[in-house]
Amino acid sequence: MAVAKPLLVESERDGERTRLTLVGELDIATVQRLQDAIDAALAEKPAALVVDLRGLGFLDSSGLRQFIVLADRAQQEDWELVLVRPAKAVLSVFQITRVEENLPFVDEPPA
Repeated sequence: MAVAKPLLVESERDGERTRLTLVGELDIATVQRLQDAIDAALAEKPAALVVDLRGLGFLDSSGLRQFIVLADRAQQEDWELVLVRPAKAVLSVFQITRVEENLPFVDEPPA
Protein backbone atom coordinates (compact mmCIF):
# COMPACT_ATOMS: atom_id res chain seq x y z
CA MET A 1 0.00 0.00 0.00
CA ALA A 2 1.39 3.38 -1.02
CA VAL A 3 1.76 6.03 1.64
CA ALA A 4 0.07 9.31 0.80
CA LYS A 5 2.37 12.30 0.67
CA PRO A 6 1.27 15.19 2.83
CA LEU A 7 0.09 18.50 1.52
CA LEU A 8 1.99 21.49 2.81
CA VAL A 9 0.24 24.85 2.54
CA GLU A 10 2.28 27.98 3.19
CA SER A 11 0.42 31.27 3.55
CA GLU A 12 1.95 34.70 3.03
CA ARG A 13 0.20 38.08 3.16
CA ASP A 14 1.60 40.95 1.10
CA GLY A 15 -0.51 44.08 1.28
CA GLU A 16 -3.89 43.35 -0.29
CA ARG A 17 -2.79 39.97 -1.65
CA THR A 18 -2.52 36.61 0.09
CA ARG A 19 -0.47 33.83 -1.47
CA LEU A 20 -0.97 30.15 -0.70
CA THR A 21 1.85 27.92 -1.88
CA LEU A 22 0.96 24.23 -2.19
CA VAL A 23 3.52 21.43 -2.05
CA GLY A 24 2.70 17.72 -2.17
CA GLU A 25 -0.47 15.89 -3.09
CA LEU A 26 -3.95 17.37 -3.15
CA ASP A 27 -6.51 14.59 -2.84
CA ILE A 28 -9.48 13.53 -0.76
CA ALA A 29 -7.19 12.95 2.24
CA THR A 30 -5.62 16.43 2.11
CA VAL A 31 -8.27 18.68 0.57
CA GLN A 32 -9.55 19.78 3.99
CA ARG A 33 -6.10 21.17 4.81
CA LEU A 34 -6.35 23.38 1.74
CA GLN A 35 -9.92 24.40 2.58
CA ASP A 36 -8.85 25.42 6.09
CA ALA A 37 -5.98 27.52 4.67
CA ILE A 38 -8.32 29.18 2.16
CA ASP A 39 -10.87 29.99 4.87
CA ALA A 40 -8.15 31.48 7.10
CA ALA A 41 -6.74 33.55 4.23
CA LEU A 42 -10.13 34.87 3.13
CA ALA A 43 -11.11 35.75 6.70
CA GLU A 44 -8.54 38.56 6.41
CA LYS A 45 -10.46 39.95 3.39
CA PRO A 46 -7.63 40.19 0.82
CA ALA A 47 -8.35 41.81 -2.55
CA ALA A 48 -6.65 38.86 -4.24
CA LEU A 49 -5.84 35.25 -3.41
CA VAL A 50 -2.93 33.75 -5.33
CA VAL A 51 -2.66 29.96 -5.19
CA ASP A 52 0.72 28.70 -6.38
CA LEU A 53 0.27 25.16 -7.71
CA ARG A 54 3.81 24.63 -9.02
CA GLY A 55 4.72 22.40 -6.07
CA LEU A 56 1.82 19.98 -6.50
CA GLY A 57 2.79 16.48 -7.54
CA PHE A 58 -0.71 15.03 -7.67
CA LEU A 59 -4.30 16.25 -7.95
CA ASP A 60 -7.47 14.17 -7.81
CA SER A 61 -11.09 15.08 -8.51
CA SER A 62 -11.66 16.41 -4.98
CA GLY A 63 -8.80 18.87 -5.48
CA LEU A 64 -10.10 19.80 -8.91
CA ARG A 65 -13.53 20.50 -7.43
CA GLN A 66 -11.92 22.73 -4.79
CA PHE A 67 -10.63 25.11 -7.49
CA ILE A 68 -13.95 25.17 -9.36
CA VAL A 69 -15.77 26.11 -6.15
CA LEU A 70 -13.06 28.65 -5.27
CA ALA A 71 -13.42 30.40 -8.64
CA ASP A 72 -17.18 30.64 -8.15
CA ARG A 73 -16.67 31.98 -4.65
CA ALA A 74 -14.26 34.66 -5.90
CA GLN A 75 -16.82 35.83 -8.41
CA GLN A 76 -19.65 35.91 -5.86
CA GLU A 77 -17.61 37.64 -3.15
CA ASP A 78 -15.80 40.04 -5.52
CA TRP A 79 -12.15 39.24 -4.92
CA GLU A 80 -9.55 38.15 -7.45
CA LEU A 81 -8.39 34.56 -7.73
CA VAL A 82 -5.06 33.84 -9.43
CA LEU A 83 -3.83 30.27 -9.96
CA VAL A 84 -0.16 29.77 -10.81
CA ARG A 85 -0.02 27.03 -13.43
CA PRO A 86 1.13 23.65 -12.04
CA ALA A 87 3.64 21.22 -13.54
CA LYS A 88 2.61 19.33 -16.65
CA ALA A 89 1.37 16.16 -14.90
CA VAL A 90 -1.01 18.09 -12.66
CA LEU A 91 -1.96 20.58 -15.36
CA SER A 92 -3.12 17.68 -17.53
CA VAL A 93 -5.93 16.99 -15.01
CA PHE A 94 -7.22 20.53 -15.55
CA GLN A 95 -6.82 20.22 -19.33
CA ILE A 96 -8.40 16.78 -19.82
CA THR A 97 -11.47 17.87 -17.87
CA ARG A 98 -11.47 21.24 -19.68
CA VAL A 99 -11.65 23.00 -16.32
CA GLU A 100 -8.52 24.96 -17.26
CA GLU A 101 -10.58 26.99 -19.73
CA ASN A 102 -12.63 28.49 -16.90
CA LEU A 103 -9.95 29.14 -14.29
CA PRO A 104 -7.66 32.19 -14.00
CA PHE A 105 -4.26 30.57 -14.63
CA VAL A 106 -1.01 32.51 -14.98
CA ASP A 107 2.47 31.19 -15.74
CA GLU A 108 4.25 33.22 -13.06
CA PRO A 109 2.98 34.56 -9.74
CA PRO A 110 2.23 38.29 -9.67
CA ALA A 111 5.08 40.44 -8.37
